[in-house]
Amino acid sequence: MNFLAEITGFEVTLDMRFWAMIVIVFFAGIIRGFTGFGSALLAVPALALIYGPVQAVVIEVLIEIPVVLGLLGVSFREAERKTVMPMLLMFVLFVPVGAFLLKITNPDYVKICISLFVLVAVAIMWQKTRFAHLFSSKANYLVGAISGTTQGLTGMAGPLFATALLARGESSEKTRANITALAAGIVLFSVISFAVLGLLTVELIFYALLACPSILLGVWFGAVIFRRFKGIQLREVILVFLAITAILTLYLALK
Repeated sequence: MNFLAEITGFEVTLDMRFWAMIVIVFFAGIIRGFTGFGSALLAVPALALIYGPVQAVVIEVLIEIPVVLGLLGVSFREAERKTVMPMLLMFVLFVPVGAFLLKITNPDYVKICISLFVLVAVAIMWQKTRFAHLFSSKANYLVGAISGTTQGLTGMAGPLFATALLARGESSEKTRANITALAAGIVLFSVISFAVLGLLTVELIFYALLACPSILLGVWFGAVIFRRFKGIQLREVILVFLAITAILTLYLALK
């Protein structure tokens, strides 16, 4: 790996932490391919245990780029502007706020925030119908502000705005387009915010590039599982696994 060190300015270490990252990202991709979102709920807390919360959030955002690029054009053409634009505006304003909090907050506190948010997100997805009445078209600005701040701090805004859009009861095509457009927008604003705040390093970019094939393979595999085994209760298994990961991260952060 000396030639990579000469190019990048740092030594690429293909140790157990690196291969653990590749495996984690693959399973996160399966979650994304099966559910349409939620890969960060596994990747961020797990990677935070390996590399630290800042590195985990930045790597997760970067590996999302190739996932959202494939659907970017279609999603923005089909997305409903009156729904998407208020949230995107709030993303512009509040993603940098969350990213700034990520930069200045004690890493152990960030791990705790990440763990607690995963548990909240799992609860929302598990009891989605019970939370549906909390979301309406008038709440788009509030959902966008909370999602933006959460994205910058934890890299995990998807479950909140996805649940809000699903609660609107619109067609699956329109809902999917809206979610995909917002996912692309929030990734873009996150990358810009991280770069401005100095969180986007060459080292993290390189590790994210090495992890991209793993998440893409996982997304493909998750989509295959969804098409072939729609009837299985994989959603519940995934949510339980995410909850266990979050509890473990919280336990280690509090030690």
